[in-house]
Amino acid sequence: MPLQVSDYSWQQTKTAVFLSLPLKGVCVRDADVFCTENYLKVNFPPFLFEAFLYAPIDDASSKAKIGNDTVVFTLYKKEAAMWETLSLTGVNKEMLQKIREKSILQAQERAKEAIEAKAAAKREDQKYTLDAMMKWLHKQAEARRAMNTDIPELCDLKEEEKNPEWLKDKGK
Repeated sequence: MPLQVSDYSWQQTKTAVFLSLPLKGVCVRDADVFCTENYLKVNFPPFLFEAFLYAPIDDASSKAKIGNDTVVFTLYKKEAAMWETLSLTGVNKEMLQKIREKSILQAQERAKEAIEAKAAAKREDQKYTLDAMMKWLHKQAEARRAMNTDIPELCDLKEEEKNPEWLKDKGK
């Protein structure tokens, strides 16, 4: 069972919360940070830090910096106000579990939306590439049709010289 971390420090302004959490000699790559608008978890075995935030934060713009055996969070509040505490108090375990589950579902939904947005952008890029290629092929076809017409300047060319494949081979 993980050991709960309680020796953290935090400060705040009306718009942000600054949280410093010691990693106690744990390797940086072993620290797992999970943050949503109402929930913050840092797992660095055998330690665990969990905070059910007093009020919602803007988790998209909030930041975590790991280094020097410390994780330093800059959490931007959604509403400018001073918090009484960092975490909710006086809430039963069932309510905390609901907050945790809702946070996980929100994170999964955002990850799914990001994957879908990336796939849509890739499809748009492929469509653009295909359109450009089709225009190029259309111009090539027009050029070949023009080569096959009876243009006075081309009358002195032999039949094989009018063939684009012959020109291509001659270029090699």
